[in-house]
Amino acid sequence: MATATAPLSDTAISADRPLSPKESQIIEAARRLFLEHGYEETSMDAIAAEAGVSKRTVYSHFRSKEMLFVEIMEAMCQHFGLTPQEAIDPASPPERYLCASAKFVLAKVMDPRMQSVMRTIAGEAAIFPEMGQRFWALGPGNMTAKITEYLRAQDAAGVLSVPDPRLAAGMFQGMVAGPTFLPMLFTGSSPWTPDDIDYIARTATAAFLAAHRPKQG
Repeated sequence: MATATAPLSDTAISADRPLSPKESQIIEAARRLFLEHGYEETSMDAIAAEAGVSKRTVYSHFRSKEMLFVEIMEAMCQHFGLTPQEAIDPASPPERYLCASAKFVLAKVMDPRMQSVMRTIAGEAAIFPEMGQRFWALGPGNMTAKITEYLRAQDAAGVLSVPDPRLAAGMFQGMVAGPTFLPMLFTGSSPWTPDDIDYIARTATAAFLAAHRPKQG
């Protein structure tokens, strides 16, 4: 079992300098193996073979398998959290904001590469608990916080009735992601495809708004 990791922020793949060809080969090979086999089942020998380099070369760039795993997962966590701000405008009305947020979430959870990342992080949470926390903070947790603040503002303005914005935000995300994410997590596949994103997003948004429109009279 791995020892405690260094803080993720201290070991992330640097964006300040370009990677050398060897580093890129090693990172891409390790990424494939970690996502396919997990941390424990992937050896540095296997990474070296997959990258077409010697094990000494791998260690000359990355001091341990643990460091390499953390760096790769950190970079992929950051990718999960990237939000196209122009697509989710907090000044937009609820129908537009919530539908855009739903489409963003669905695009992530239906991305096969991100599905592999989520399964890997969930599977290694006992060994790397900080990584799961980091993934949550950058991805689902970050989106929950944004939707929570939006719903709080809409409630204060009287546009929606949302007594508990944080709970409502979590329930909205669950309604959006649940039909596709849970089957994917447990079976490796989902009855829904990217072609269904618009339909799921609009349906979830309509149901949520129907429950949170201010009561008339």
